[in-house]
Amino acid sequence: MSGQERLTEPPRLTMAVAFPDVTARVVAVLREMGYGDLADSLPAQRFYGHCRCRDGCSFLLTAPPGSSGSLMIWLEVSGEAVGEVSLDPPGRMITEIEIGDAPP
Repeated sequence: MSGQERLTEPPRLTMAVAFPDVTARVVAVLREMGYGDLADSLPAQRFYGHCRCRDGCSFLLTAPPGSSGSLMIWLEVSGEAVGEVSLDPPGRMITEIEIGDAPP
């Protein structure tokens, strides 16, 4: 391989393909809570792997590591928190998802 060639990463799966059940569940909860724009964009967002901040972290990354800002939304069903999503600094894109029974 010459110095001019670049190694490229294969395309990342969308959340709808990588985690269809989790994505559908989060979309439904976001819509119910009034976050239609975030719900609409989530299925097409890419899966960037699992968070590696500590052993056992269950967050699914929907943006490159380090993309989250300080904004987050507790996902609630019937007044009970079932998970959370972290957002980018402007609050327009989900960067991480954690939901109680999401796959590891």
